[in-house]
Amino acid sequence: MENLESLKDLWKNQEESKIRFSESDINEMVQKKSSSIVKWILIISLLEFILPNLVYLFTDFESTRAFYQQYGLSRVMMFYSITHVVIILGFIYVFYKNYRNISAESTVKVLLGNILKTRRTVKYYIYYNLTIMAIIGLNMFYAVYSSEDFKNGLNEGASMTTMWIVSIILLLLALSIFWLFYRIIYGIFLKKLKSNYKALSNKNNL
Repeated sequence: MENLESLKDLWKNQEESKIRFSESDINEMVQKKSSSIVKWILIISLLEFILPNLVYLFTDFESTRAFYQQYGLSRVMMFYSITHVVIILGFIYVFYKNYRNISAESTVKVLLGNILKTRRTVKYYIYYNLTIMAIIGLNMFYAVYSSEDFKNGLNEGASMTTMWIVSIILLLLALSIFWLFYRIIYGIFLKKLKSNYKALSNKNNL
């Protein structure tokens, strides 16, 4: 935003400067910067969708399938997988739509609305990913710990309560790591969009 602030100062003092910047010039710059930010959000969301699926192609399908069958998780994991793909593709479409909307010429009011909509979409995307991870994790723990195979193989003296506590702590740790990842990556873009929003909102005070 340093370039934007410089332009704002020049526009404010344009009577003393040979370079003249109109309000529309400032708005256009904010629009271009916002469009670039949303484009990167779209690219990262696509990579986040594609890369794990590429890695999955090199995993041991038979071992995974056998694990799901052993603990009765085949159907529920299939349901989660299909639902997850549909929802993520939906988010990617919305990110693309937001990018097109912000890139298109529009009034300041419309641009402000599109920036707010994009910020909300990113937050929903983060909340969804963390929520689905928590649900799948808890579902898998429950399926395993309630199975006869696991109970029969449990060491004597081992406490199921302790197993649950340790598992939940590990799950929370994993969610915290993912939250930190989203906070760093998407948080940077959200902060920039917020700055652009403020720049447009305060345009009358330039």
